[in-house]
Amino acid sequence: MKKRLSSVVVAVTLLIATFLTMPSLTAEAADNVAIGGVLIQGTDVVIATSGMAASEDGLFHLVASDVYQTAPVGVDVAQLPAQASSTFTVPLSKGTENSMLYKKFTICVMKAGALTPVSNSMFITNPEACAGRSAARVENGKKGLLSDASAANMGMRSLAVLGAKQTTVTLELSKISYGSGTPYVYNGKTYNFNTGYISAYDNFIARMNSQGVQVSLVLVCDGAAQPQFINPLAYDGLGNSAHSYYGLNASNEEGAETLAAVGSFLAARWSYFPYFGMNAHVDNFIIGNEVNAWKQWNYMNAGSMQAYTKQYSDAFRVLYNAIKSENANAYVYTCTDHQWSFSQKGVYGAQAFLTEFNNDIRSQGNIDWRLAFHAYNYPLTSTAAWAPTANITRSQDTQFISMYNIDVLTDFLCQPDFISPTGAVRSVKLSEQGYTSMLGEDQQAAAIVFAILVANNNSVIDGIILSREKDDPHIEIPQGLANGLMDTSNHSKMAYSFYQNAESPDTIAQASAIAGVDFNSILAVR
Repeated sequence: MKKRLSSVVVAVTLLIATFLTMPSLTAEAADNVAIGGVLIQGTDVVIATSGMAASEDGLFHLVASDVYQTAPVGVDVAQLPAQASSTFTVPLSKGTENSMLYKKFTICVMKAGALTPVSNSMFITNPEACAGRSAARVENGKKGLLSDASAANMGMRSLAVLGAKQTTVTLELSKISYGSGTPYVYNGKTYNFNTGYISAYDNFIARMNSQGVQVSLVLVCDGAAQPQFINPLAYDGLGNSAHSYYGLNASNEEGAETLAAVGSFLAARWSYFPYFGMNAHVDNFIIGNEVNAWKQWNYMNAGSMQAYTKQYSDAFRVLYNAIKSENANAYVYTCTDHQWSFSQKGVYGAQAFLTEFNNDIRSQGNIDWRLAFHAYNYPLTSTAAWAPTANITRSQDTQFISMYNIDVLTDFLCQPDFISPTGAVRSVKLSEQGYTSMLGEDQQAAAIVFAILVANNNSVIDGIILSREKDDPHIEIPQGLANGLMDTSNHSKMAYSFYQNAESPDTIAQASAIAGVDFNSILAVR
């Protein structure tokens, strides 16, 4: 779509208990070893296995591979006698060149004189257990807004006036990956980040936090980023105006290491960074923008959805471990647009993409990923957020998901295969959706109230961030998208006061009258 994004430690016995429900495995059942858990315990990584496989030297070899490698490629880090139940322990070595934080582990045996994989491969699934920080989250409410951070609004106090409790800010990697002034030593290597841009983000984030506003940072790879950030499958599209952002690179050593370093740096700095009496703090990290819409927003010429999703999920895994290993309380989100049940040229349907992404993650160690979703109407210029259409229905076959049928998405995430490792339904942050005033300021105002009401009444949704505080005259208005609460001259529209008082019964009644339907009645039947 043509728009701009502007913005445990766990006892070993628990691991072994996992195998109690598995069928018994004997020495005759060759090549049938299962890794049931890879967990950080103190300063070690503990890997629990079950099952047997024949081995010429009588040993199980634990091979630690990088994210872009496949066993037996990697390092043979430990050996134990081949037996039906084993527990390996290796040093975590966080922060050193021997760090195990990003490794995936596989059991191999000697066959014909060479190491041969006989198990599944699994990453560490509790990186938060080695975090040096567990920063308190800013949880003051769901209602959010994309802030106008222009010179005309440098005080940025308006979000407090409007009652907004969440916002997003986008970080393009080119902004910080060039320059010097802010060195960061990670795993024995020194990386340099651009002091000017980092300070600007310190300022914005701290000002948001000072108003009690939770900040979600959207991390994207633009074409001007340092080459090691850009996935090699995206090189053929560099400089093409059809691609706004590019796939992140975890496909080689330099890319994976640099990605880990930047994730660690950002999470560590913005877990708590003092700034002129304020605190610059980021609660949530969104990895990419509308990544199912791969051609425009996360370009990689991978050839298939399966290959594409694997590249993305590998990069996501690296950043997840980097972020959670610094701030245990940070949330990490993938991100899709509103196209749901069908794929077309340049866009994988979010339903299919999320299924593939979830399968990729679960197959190598389930983690607590979450979803940032853009619940725009279809078409984008429609404001009747409360009404079904031929393309927006309350069915898993719906072509698009908007605020009218957002329960289709949250019901989808309630499936057993999608449940998080904590046993909870994965939360959804509605991180970008807006309504134009070009069909009438009253229609925009009513749509905003309806959207906030729906979000507040769905327990799976953890935030709704409207786009935007002020109209964008450069890209959005030419498309008929005057989505701001204010116009380009800073004059408030009707939507301003409706947003401000969206939860009030009087405002809900006024919005319902504009729509010609009782919003509370719509919610009552769900």
